[in-house]
Amino acid sequence: MSADPARTQPGTAAGAARTAALGLPFFEDFAGQREGSPNAARWETNGGVLVNERFSLGPPSRGMATFDGLNGRGQSYGPPAAYSNTDTLTSLPIDLSGGQPTDRTYLSFFWQAGSIVGAPSANSSSRRVNLQLEFLDNTGAWNSVWDQNSQGIRTDFKQEFIAVDQAKYLHAGFRFRFRASGSQFGTRDTWNLDYILLDRNRATTNVSYADVVLSAPLSSLLKRYAAMPSWQFNAAPNPTQELNDSTFSTFNNLDVGAVPPTPFQYQGSVQVLPAGNVVTSATVTPSPPPAPGTRQLYVGYSVRALPVAIPAGPSRVRHNLYLSLLNAPTDPRRAPNDTVRRITEFSNYFAYDDGTAEGTNNLRQSEVRATSRAIRFELNRPDQIDSLRYYYAGATAASGVPVPPSVTITFAVWEVGPDGLPAAQPKATKSVNLPTTVTSPGYRGVKFDRPVSVSGRFFIGYLQPVTPLFVQFGADLNSRQPRDTFYDNETGAWVPFGNRSFVPMLRPYMSGVVSSAHNAAANAALRVYPNPTQGLLQVSGARYSRAVALDALGRTVWEQPAAEAGKSQLDLRTLRAGVYLLRFTLPDGSVSTQRLVLQP
Repeated sequence: MSADPARTQPGTAAGAARTAALGLPFFEDFAGQREGSPNAARWETNGGVLVNERFSLGPPSRGMATFDGLNGRGQSYGPPAAYSNTDTLTSLPIDLSGGQPTDRTYLSFFWQAGSIVGAPSANSSSRRVNLQLEFLDNTGAWNSVWDQNSQGIRTDFKQEFIAVDQAKYLHAGFRFRFRASGSQFGTRDTWNLDYILLDRNRATTNVSYADVVLSAPLSSLLKRYAAMPSWQFNAAPNPTQELNDSTFSTFNNLDVGAVPPTPFQYQGSVQVLPAGNVVTSATVTPSPPPAPGTRQLYVGYSVRALPVAIPAGPSRVRHNLYLSLLNAPTDPRRAPNDTVRRITEFSNYFAYDDGTAEGTNNLRQSEVRATSRAIRFELNRPDQIDSLRYYYAGATAASGVPVPPSVTITFAVWEVGPDGLPAAQPKATKSVNLPTTVTSPGYRGVKFDRPVSVSGRFFIGYLQPVTPLFVQFGADLNSRQPRDTFYDNETGAWVPFGNRSFVPMLRPYMSGVVSSAHNAAANAALRVYPNPTQGLLQVSGARYSRAVALDALGRTVWEQPAAEAGKSQLDLRTLRAGVYLLRFTLPDGSVSTQRLVLQP
């Protein structure tokens, strides 16, 4: 990517800038911070480094500083061919006066070459791609003390210990800074830093104090999606099946020297915001505790096992996972990396992506035939698509090919074909002219001329015309959503994506309205009798998966037990005499509504 919309606003650093020098220990694990610039209480905030939880692979703890090659506003430093200095991370002054070269003062940190986007370019004599560490001495000069050249491969995180044992660094205004060099265009030559600690009386065999941490963002609350409409969730025959049976993070024991291992327990919770009841999972206490040096150990729980009710209207639901250390004193340095949380939207759209683009992806450039991309969705009841939203990042071309000011893209809805793939022809289309130059990539919307009725399985996507351009759409690289729901048509036939490493960022926005013609057919396909009745009913005609009874105010007053779902006899003798609506959900998602009179 040549830009990042998460960076187009001023930095979101926590804390206020300091004027007095900092003391030891100096510690930073970047956990618990909003995405944006580094914390102004410890760092200069204008170096272009991005604090985030998105761009690393297998980090020591949650949160890291990414040298992504973009400036503080998320823009490239230079043109595509330029290689030079990019991002810097510079500490505020730290008072080391009074220290001695024999104090065993070390600066430690974890570094990673490359990111979730891929490996950096290899360092060479013609293009420098590296990360270096510099110390500020007592004359005001910056001295290089560590230098890592890229080998052209993405590495695991590795810890380094750098001694601060020269008298010229033991002064009241000591500072250190990391400086990256590489491509000045886009995010290819990326480095990650995490878990930085400067202190005295250290050994190079551990991080100097016990710390067990969570190291990855929490996976989705939902099994199939990252977000979905509330009415679609509640229309499922068993809505709890839409929840994730395994939401998780990963655990690291960073205290290499601790014997025995640090004991801990973990637990999850779910809450409908802003003030719903907090529902907690069972507490798990690993026994024996994971050994020192353990990395990327699964820790999680089943959201499906918790009694979570999603309101009928739009809502936001937060779920957490948190660690508790046993028999250990409270340490404020540990607290931020002991909890991960995530918020899920139950609004009016479906999404597989989490809303952030770590990269871009395009259909194959074709000057021979039009090409298409489609994403599959499954409904729990019929609905209508009002519009689509898509993440767009502009268009480029091969060297020497002129780039026009705009390109036409046609967005589409397909019904399912006989082979389970998108039908040969779209059900609805809408064409838009998109600028090829985009300064701030992000979500855009396209509204259909009229709502598009859909039921069961449907597909959304876009058709790219015959073009020499690479049309760039957002790619979510860190979501763990299903990859068997995305399809390309680049040769005249639909096939699954060849690249399973990303989630395309396309979302259907639903109206919640059910086609009257669709439900009329459902009503005609199902019959209940006798009517009036004293409570025992027979159901004939179409198969159904769920039955509920509503009173005159539209409230659900009876629901068929799950063990009796789809049976041909209903027992409503627990209801008082009166007029009710019986609502049956059919396997294709359509709803049959029958008026029923109960006699005393």
